[in-house]
Amino acid sequence: MIELIALAGLFIAGFAVLSVVGVVFLVFKVLMWTVFLPFRLLFKLLWIPVGLIGGMFSLAAGAAILPILLVVGLVVAVVGAIAALLAVLVPMIPFLLLGLMIWALMRKRPIAA
Repeated sequence: MIELIALAGLFIAGFAVLSVVGVVFLVFKVLMWTVFLPFRLLFKLLWIPVGLIGGMFSLAAGAAILPILLVVGLVVAVVGAIAALLAVLVPMIPFLLLGLMIWALMRKRPIAA
């Protein structure tokens, strides 16, 4: 039992050390964030034209490939609908054949005059 209490004490000591290290790194992070904030804002402002040009190229590429994607999507949807219809109808084939066989045996035949 003493060993478990000692192990719990070691865990608590480790958590205390990690929390102190975490607070130190948090203070360091806040300090670096405030020091480098003007540079970050400047670089973001300088990045705006580059981002707009890249966005225009992406828009042009998307407009060029959109008809191809729509045609492929339509083909996939049609094939999926056919596959779903077959998945529903194929298991019904034995029952359909049984019903046709019963109908062929039970139907009224024309009487010859």
